[in-house]
Amino acid sequence: GRGGDAERVAADALAVSEAGAFALVLEKVPEVLAGRITAEVAIPTIGIGASAACDGQILVVDDMLGIFGDFRPKFVKRYAELSEIAGEAIAVYAQEVRDRRFPAAEHLFGDAPRTVNGGEGA
Repeated sequence: GRGGDAERVAADALAVSEAGAFALVLEKVPEVLAGRITAEVAIPTIGIGASAACDGQILVVDDMLGIFGDFRPKFVKRYAELSEIAGEAIAVYAQEVRDRRFPAAEHLFGDAPRTVNGGEGA
């Protein structure tokens, strides 16, 4: 943090802990400050871009799996690059819907397929 920002964040973290919170999420906090807060509060700290000094870690699943190809926060480690695969799957789905190939009979409920006008299907 800059100047008094770090002191305010640390004081707020302690106040939240003392007010009865069960955990504290620290996002984009420098490692030294995250370590200090983790040592000072009586509850677990969970970091997202706040270093291994926290008690635990969290990432947004969409970020860690690379669902959005161009969006890459500094603190995210990509464990996969699914944006291209997901885009291809969505394109196939959309085409099947337009071609009326989805949903197919195996995806429907009921006794017999019906046409749009309510008649019996073939």
